[in-house]
Amino acid sequence: MSLHPWVAEGILRARLAEPIKSPTQKVIGFKTTAGRILALHREATETRVWFLPPAPPPFNGITLMPKVAINSNLDGELDVLNNENGLRAEVDNEAALHRFLDWYGAPAVGAQLSVQGELALDLDAFRSAFKRFKTLILFKSGGHPFANFREGLAAAWEDYKPRLRDHALGILDPGTWTSDAIGSGVILERTITAIEIYESRTKRNNLVLWQNQYGHANREHRALLEARTNPRLRTAIEGELYGLFRTDADEATTFDRLAALTYAKYPLLAYLFFLKDMDRFLPIRPTTFDRAFRDMNIDLVTVRNCSWQNYTRYNAAIAAIRDALTRIEGIQDARLIDAHSFCWMLERMEAPEPGADAGARRRGQDVGRIFGPREKSIWEMKASVLQTVSQARGQIEERKIKLKELRMTEGALEALIAQLMEQQDDRCALTGLPFQFRGVHDDPNSLPSLDRIDSNGHYENGNLQVVCRFVNFWKQDADNEEFKRLLMLVRGIEE
Repeated sequence: MSLHPWVAEGILRARLAEPIKSPTQKVIGFKTTAGRILALHREATETRVWFLPPAPPPFNGITLMPKVAINSNLDGELDVLNNENGLRAEVDNEAALHRFLDWYGAPAVGAQLSVQGELALDLDAFRSAFKRFKTLILFKSGGHPFANFREGLAAAWEDYKPRLRDHALGILDPGTWTSDAIGSGVILERTITAIEIYESRTKRNNLVLWQNQYGHANREHRALLEARTNPRLRTAIEGELYGLFRTDADEATTFDRLAALTYAKYPLLAYLFFLKDMDRFLPIRPTTFDRAFRDMNIDLVTVRNCSWQNYTRYNAAIAAIRDALTRIEGIQDARLIDAHSFCWMLERMEAPEPGADAGARRRGQDVGRIFGPREKSIWEMKASVLQTVSQARGQIEERKIKLKELRMTEGALEALIAQLMEQQDDRCALTGLPFQFRGVHDDPNSLPSLDRIDSNGHYENGNLQVVCRFVNFWKQDADNEEFKRLLMLVRGIEE
């Protein structure tokens, strides 16, 4: 049975106080505490309300209605509802109306959205971050404003993730797994193949650092590779994977057991859970997302905190950001993966110099230097290489200086440094320590420094890694593998 408009009007008056203008026979209007306008159709036989975008998430008892022609009763302060963007919905019962009002009365500026437990999303900080996001999109796309996550630069950068997941699931094919396969290596090999995806530039897995560019210890699926020759480890890992994808095994227990078996490689575990259910679980790069959380005043640190409890809080934080994208910024059908992309792009897009012309990118003009702390550090490393090369032409001084050549253009060098930083998740290739960046650092020894893997080689692709400044100083001309062995000895680990 439909909710009668008289009953609905009583609820609206009780929750939103007096109407914002004298009611007519046909319409009565109200304003929420957040300043949003809505109106009730008083003459209908069921409760129908006009309201402003965005559309609400799915609620039982709330049905969106087709657009209607201009309504002369929506005038004065209600005129904002009387255009092509205005929405209408039919409300079936009192509980549905209360749910709708809870949603539509979005928190005012300065309020917070609850995340989980003591976590909260500061809406002032979120609005500021989203404004910066739109400015960066405008600049990076050559003057094209952000519309949504299904088109434009956001789609070009980030829309590969659902496709990558579909491709990986096709390789994994968990529906064909049987319990008899546990320990055989079949499940393990399919999982490894579903991680090591690099079929093309647009079909590659950059959610897990699986390449062997920075030594076996830094490969995030290292434990899976080692399980190939370790029957006990292989059986244990395959048992947990079978439970994750084929049974209703407790997800918390599975996550923490896999963490114990795989050196607690957070991106690896998050990737596996993302493959299981992208509507609940997301990939992670702890350093990048911790920066995004700080920008929005979310009190959550994921670096070196690989646990089910931390992962559930991480996913809850992204879910709150998705809700804010819908409720505060009016982005229709925002998905969890879209909120993930927002955080990633917010921290990864280079910022232009103040006053740089967004249209200049489209015209092929110089748009000026980047100035973010991370980008300053990249520029500083490039400048250091150029200086080193210019001073190392084999000239005779008090000693012979080694010939060091730069075997790429300056632009290619800068792009390579940025790529290395991303692949290393802004961490030292040899120690795994997080970098600090120029201008926001408190320890200059933790600034990033470009190192030649083979000190007798040149500055070229395949011979470069980014390490902490103090590591580069300690390593000097030492053999890379020998230096890593010595680091392990310092840590009390003999490999």
